[in-house]
Amino acid sequence: MNTAEVVANDPNELSCVIIPTHQAQLLLPNVCVAEIMPWRRIKTLSGAPAWCMGLVGWRDQTVPVVHFASFADPSSKAPATARCLVVMNRARTSRGPAFYALAAVGLPRMVQLVADDLQNAEVELNVADVMQVHVGTEQATIPNLAFIEEQLADLMSKAVAGG
Repeated sequence: MNTAEVVANDPNELSCVIIPTHQAQLLLPNVCVAEIMPWRRIKTLSGAPAWCMGLVGWRDQTVPVVHFASFADPSSKAPATARCLVVMNRARTSRGPAFYALAAVGLPRMVQLVADDLQNAEVELNVADVMQVHVGTEQATIPNLAFIEEQLADLMSKAVAGG
């Protein structure tokens, strides 16, 4: 067995992705990511909260786009464009859209982590955060996917109901 096979099969490692967003780097297991796609035009959603940039077409579906920084600071203005969209698999709730996208300001990157790679960062958490951690020399946010997905489910049920 070569070294690459040993590393790939280590059950103590977790394949993660770091997603650079406005004001935070998000750290998520890579199984949460369905696809990374180039930025494209987003259709605004009338009456949507600040964290919802609108809707985008993806694989014959309409997917809501999340501006993560707006959960912590609703006055945070969502950018007109970003580098890419990270399409996420719904992971924590049983209702709402099966997919949604996060606006990323840079290209996400893969990291292999073991428990010792993460150090808790003692900072105040926002409503959409589970934990702030140090990954090596970088600070990252582990987002509260259950919270985000519940917000999306509520928003999309209102949009479908017409109000």
